[in-house]
This record gives sequence, C-alpha cells and structure tokens, in this order.
Amino acid sequence: MSRKFYKWMMVLTIGLTPAAFIGTNVIEAKTSADFRDLKDLDEATKAKIDAMISAGIFDGVSEGTFGLVEEMNRAQFAKVAARIYNLPINWDLKTSSFSDVKVDDAANGYALPFIEALKIAGITDGFGDGTYNPEGNVTKEQLATFLVRGLGKDREASLTTPVSDSTVSNWASGYVSSALQLGLLSNSPDGTFGGKDLASRELLVTGSFETARTIEETKPLEVSGADFVVGNKLHLTLTAGVNADSVDLSKIMINGVPLDPKLNSYELSEDRKSIIIKLHEGFQLDLSKTPVITVNGLITLFGNVVKNEESKTIPVKLTVPPINSITPVIPTPVPTLDESSNPDLETDSSNEPATPDQETGSSNESPNPDGGTGSPNEPNNPNEGTGSPNEPNNPNQGTESPNEPNNPNEGTGSPNEPNNPNQGTGSPNEPNNPNEGTGSPNEPNNPNQGTGSPNEQPNPNQ
Repeated sequence: MSRKFYKWMMVLTIGLTPAAFIGTNVIEAKTSADFRDLKDLDEATKAKIDAMISAGIFDGVSEGTFGLVEEMNRAQFAKVAARIYNLPINWDLKTSSFSDVKVDDAANGYALPFIEALKIAGITDGFGDGTYNPEGNVTKEQLATFLVRGLGKDREASLTTPVSDSTVSNWASGYVSSALQLGLLSNSPDGTFGGKDLASRELLVTGSFETARTIEETKPLEVSGADFVVGNKLHLTLTAGVNADSVDLSKIMINGVPLDPKLNSYELSEDRKSIIIKLHEGFQLDLSKTPVITVNGLITLFGNVVKNEESKTIPVKLTVPPINSITPVIPTPVPTLDESSNPDLETDSSNEPATPDQETGSSNESPNPDGGTGSPNEPNNPNEGTGSPNEPNNPNQGTESPNEPNNPNEGTGSPNEPNNPNQGTGSPNEPNNPNEGTGSPNEPNNPNQGTGSPNEQPNPNQ
C-alpha cells in the first residue's frame, strides 16, 4: 500500500486538521460546532473535543459527523496514543513485530508504524500469542492500561491499591485504580468502572485530553523566544500549542508598552506554537537597548497556563528591525589637546628649545639669583640669555660652552659628555654650536638666543 494511501486514511479517521488563525478568528477550522452530533454536549466536553481537533489528534468520521458514540478499534487507538505521547514514528517500516499487523491491510495497514511505536515505548505488548488484533475494539480497562503506561506510571500502578470492582479484571485492577486517581477516566453513573465495556470515542477523547494535559504539566510552558522579522512582524515561539481565544494583544508588551489590538493583528501557526504579530507601520522600536517582551494570559490547548518565570526573560532577536525603529545617534568625540605632549603651549615658540631648568632648578643646586639656571660657580653668566656675542663664556640657560666641565641642565646631557651642551639636539661632535636650532651654522660665537644687543655690556643687576 502506498504512503499516499496511508496519509489519506489518517486524515479520514483521526488525521490532522490544519487551520490558521487571523486576529481572533478561525479560518475554515473545524470545531465541535461543525458536527451535528455534538450540538447537545455540555460546554466542558465540547472544549475538550475542540482541543483534540486543534491538536490534530481527532477528526470526524465523516462530513458533519464526529461519531461520538462509535467505538474505536485498536488500530485507531494506536495512532491517537502515539500522537498524545509524541512518540517517534518510523515511516519506513514495512513489517511488524505482531503477526496480524500487515502493511497491505486495506483497513488497518496505515497503523503499522503507530502500533510499533507503542510496542517500542512499552505501552502495549499485544496478546500472548504474538498478535495485536488491530481491528478489535478497545475496552475501558485496556484504555486505562494504555493511558497509565503512556505516562510512565507502570510501576506506580503495580503498587497502587487495586479497585474493589467486579467489572474490572484482576490484571487491570492497579491500572484502573491509577487512572481514577489521576483523573484520566471516571466511573459510570452506577458507581462501577465497567472495565470490560467497550470504550467509545467520547471516552477516548476525554481520557486522551486528560492524559495530554497531565503530560503537558510536566514540561516548561512558556514563550521560548521572540524575533523581529521581515515584513514588520514579531514572531513569538511557544513550547506548547495555545488556545486562540486566549491570545490578547493588549497583554503582550514591548518595553512596557502594550500592543494595541486595533492597530496590530496576529496569526497562529497550524500547530498553535507560534504567534506571528503584524506590527502597524507607525510602530517604533528603540534600538539603543535590548527589547523586553512580556506575554500574559495565554492558555494551552489542554487548559494549562503559559507563563514565563519573572527571573527568566524572553530571548529577543532582531533579524530585521521594525521599519520605523529609532536608531541611536552616537556623538562624534571632540579631540582634546594633551598639554603634556606640547611643553611649549602658551610659553615658547615652536622653534625654541625647551628650557627645563628655568625657574625649576634642581633640588641639589645652590641658590642662583640670576634666574636659577646657571651654575653658581660661573661668574660671567649673570644674564638670562642677554649677553654680548663677543663674550667667550656661555651665559645662556642650559647651553654652556663645550669647555665647561659642569652640566647644570637637569636631565638633558649625560655627565660624561662635556661637549654636548644642547638639550638632546646637537651632535656630540659639534662643540661650537651651543644654540638649539636658532643660530646660523656659520656663527659659532653667538651663544645668545637672539635677544641681547651686541653693544651691551654684562648687566649683573638684572
């Protein structure tokens, strides 16, 4: 039998019911209201059937008929159970571990992968003779056993006090007791369980609903991520399918501001695990900080609350920011002048050498009343850069004659280099150029810094 036929049979019996939601309206999605035989049901049962239809676990047996009172055979139940417990399905299987399950069975062959999934999960072992009986009906005590085993509570059932009910087989007594305690199934109106009675589709729907809700409660129910994507949309990812009626845009906030349902709209994915919000054109998002998104009021298909812990924020991505996002303006830094790198700032000309000894003589030098720069043993240097060019000695600050053995300049010349009076500029082989970049190279005897008159005599009283 072809795989295409398998898929057709699955949809015919209890296949998926794809539907999309826009705003808060369902587009051509089947609900309990679409089936004539469900109109007189109580609202609580209708809600459970709607949840199972939305989850893709159940569908009607024909157009307009759900088949609530009809029995469900073991092949159909295998598919329902595999979907409830989210079991891995091997679609490539062609043979079964049960002798009576055949891939070419026109009525039940589609269920082979589901039956094998239940066998691997330990939910069913079939009958003692190696058969599964796919066309056989499911009894209530068999249903209780399947549901409890699917929850992984097989051991607990063996330790549970058995029910005292003559309608229940001894082998199933512990499973029935556990199913009643967990709220998966209930007794008949006469107070008995009716273990050997056939399970109707209604009982299978309600029992499967309670089982799915119990399974769901053990998992994190939260918004696991948010992503701003192309088209001015916000994509919210959930860990469980949600009821469309619980989605309220006013309870979804971005940076503390709720969305306006009149300006924005949303769609639900087919599995109900994604909410795609279409943001209005005027929506603005401040990109200077990571958006904070909070979502409240969501309810899963099985009635559980979707809630993120306060200490766990929703991860947000900006794959494509909203159209009118506010981009922060980063001011251009104004360069500041580092005065330490320019010692001549507001003092000396850019062509004049630095004079580190001026007014800041070394702590080891004797007081020098002539400006604090010359050596106290130099009688002919009373002036500060004003001597006559005919004077043989070098009265300038920090530019002594190469014949002078002492170097009073602080931190400029090495004590062993007597012929380099210039401050880090002259060559040690040029003894007759004491000026630092100011005099002519042909004027060896001009030690003054271009300030004194050539006819002025030394002025010791400066």
